[in-house]
Amino acid sequence: MTPKNKTSGLYGEAMVSERGKAMARKAREKARPAAAHRFAIGQTVHYSPGIFDMADGKGVYRVVRLLPAEGSGNQYRLESASGGHDRVVCESQLSLR
Repeated sequence: MTPKNKTSGLYGEAMVSERGKAMARKAREKARPAAAHRFAIGQTVHYSPGIFDMADGKGVYRVVRLLPAEGSGNQYRLESASGGHDRVVCESQLSLR
């Protein structure tokens, strides 16, 4: 007597098909190239905090490091032009000086 395959029958074929589609979708997402950073290391930029970051000081910063995308866009490590503190911000919060 052979054991029954858990994925046998019409339901099992649908499960295998959905699993295959999910794996293919993940492979396509990994294959997408990351969007290029708009700003370069050493470039001077203006930081404008968002609504929830109003306590943060807006102003002039220097790009210290390019960070990978997280969420909706690229990120940067910035250093204050006046010295002292640094922060990580989203590309959407930056503009050219």
